[in-house]
Amino acid sequence: MQVKENTLPLNHVAARPPAGSANQKDDAKQKAGPGNGPPRRFLVIGAVIAVLGLFFGVRYWMYASTHEDTDDAYVTGNTHQISSRITGTVQQVLVDDNWHVTAGQPLLKLDPRDYEVALTQAHANYLQAKAQLVQANAQIPLVEAQLAQAQAQADSSKANSDYLERTFERDSQLFYQGRGVISKQDLDTAQSQAQTNLASYKASQAAVTVAQENLKVAQAQQQAASAQVDAAQAQVQNAELQLSYCTIVAPVSGRIAQKTVQTGNRVSVGQALMAVVEDDVWILANLKETQLERVRVGQPVDIKIDALPHYRFKGRVDSLQPGSGSNFALLPPDNATGNFIKIVQRVPVKILFDPESIKEVRDKIVAGLSAVPSIAVTEKMIDKPYQDNQEAEKPSRQIASQPITQIQGVPPAGVVQ
Repeated sequence: MQVKENTLPLNHVAARPPAGSANQKDDAKQKAGPGNGPPRRFLVIGAVIAVLGLFFGVRYWMYASTHEDTDDAYVTGNTHQISSRITGTVQQVLVDDNWHVTAGQPLLKLDPRDYEVALTQAHANYLQAKAQLVQANAQIPLVEAQLAQAQAQADSSKANSDYLERTFERDSQLFYQGRGVISKQDLDTAQSQAQTNLASYKASQAAVTVAQENLKVAQAQQQAASAQVDAAQAQVQNAELQLSYCTIVAPVSGRIAQKTVQTGNRVSVGQALMAVVEDDVWILANLKETQLERVRVGQPVDIKIDALPHYRFKGRVDSLQPGSGSNFALLPPDNATGNFIKIVQRVPVKILFDPESIKEVRDKIVAGLSAVPSIAVTEKMIDKPYQDNQEAEKPSRQIASQPITQIQGVPPAGVVQ
């Protein structure tokens, strides 16, 4: 087998690149790159972030130093529970859920027949009492005449008694001193007549007393009859009032909610039938006690409502509750017992809406919505409350309630005047 010989000389050394030459080339390439790339980008980005952070930080500090806001706030208003004042059967329901009603507008009617019968009976009792009063009034002149007659008879008996008494005294003197001027029989006759007339006078006086007592009885009967008339008249008024309760009307203007009654239902006294939510709403903001130092009545407020994120509303601080929320809780805390842990308290602040700012979406601002008010504590205060704007408070659509709107000045059907 033939072996191929190595043709390279024994002293030949292969040319190798010097150590580190490759790393030097890479460093050279990086140094040769344009603008020294990555480090400069990081510096620029950091600088931009720092400028933006400073800008927004200063802006937030300026805003926070002039405003007090909270997200513990919600829209609230007055809600009136409608219930029946009498027991009855629902004859007609005149409204439906979410309808707008005005104060005095009929909401539902109860069957009035039972109360109409009661009113008729009360009228009859009243007429009977008036007749008894007329009779009692007629008795008084009669008794007064009897008293006058008895008094006259008593006066006549007294005059006769006095005359016969003097006659008896004269006859006695004539009989005992005249010695036979008159007879013993004449003296006895005079004495008997005097005693008889004296008894008649006493009887007449008793008759006068009886007549006086009869007059008192007649006057008492007159007063009793007059009281019966007043009582019967009060029963008539009560029956009319009970009949008027058959028509249940809205106590205030607002919108119907929680209607649970239907035609034919049997309702009892105090049973909740529906609710009327007033048109007027406001914000109840629970501010921390550490936020109250600069809050004043009349300060302007910017309001955001979560349900209407694209709207901004205006308002003013109306009042501060005279006590924290925990102070009026069902079970207020007692810090004098047990271990004490300090908790920042919150005080409800009432904020009124500017009617013009909520005019477009008034029907969408309902009680219970979450809100975020921001009180401008350094701006000029609004000295006077907002003027009532009934048109702004009403919902923009109330066509459904038009057929049953109560006519001004006309009493509701079923109400006795």
